[in-house]
Amino acid sequence: MHRSPFALLLVLAAGPAAAQDTAYYTKLFGGVSSLQGSSVNLGGSSQSLSYDAGSIYGGAFGYDYGDRPFRAELEFAYRTDEATGAIGGDYASTTFMVNGYYLLSRGTFTPYAGLGLGYVTEIDFDVTSGPGIGEYSDRGLFAWQLILGTDYAISDSLSLFAEARYFAAETPTLDGPGGARLSAEYNTIDLLAGVAFRF
Repeated sequence: MHRSPFALLLVLAAGPAAAQDTAYYTKLFGGVSSLQGSSVNLGGSSQSLSYDAGSIYGGAFGYDYGDRPFRAELEFAYRTDEATGAIGGDYASTTFMVNGYYLLSRGTFTPYAGLGLGYVTEIDFDVTSGPGIGEYSDRGLFAWQLILGTDYAISDSLSLFAEARYFAAETPTLDGPGGARLSAEYNTIDLLAGVAFRF
């Protein structure tokens, strides 16, 4: 069976393990994303704002190291939140992360903790009301996240999971119309659920 270079790297990193317990997996998830922060700097002037509850969607491909309490995966996620206040609009991002997990136990319920490192592939703030209306964007920012969650095994190949995350990216400087610039912190608290398939 043909395996991708990424899959082969995961196997080599794992070293010898119980073959019957190891598995590749893919997962899909969605949930609520809540941006933190109360101000934005627009053209050198600070503007107050708040965020309504937003959303997060994404998927991942990974490897479970079997009799070792570890997993590793590549993840792509999309977050979006609505800003209100002195300015209003949509603050959204796409991210690519490498996540590592430590499994606290294995069973029908499998609690785990994780750390992710990666970057923001694109981030934009579409200002639709207030001063500076227009689209502001940036990309290539360093990001990290902390993850706490648990799996619920339905079968050997199918499980459901729920997670709480804290995600943070370096503060972007977004370029907008006419050379204007916008800067606002991008830190979120995420609550999500999803389904995972082992193969």
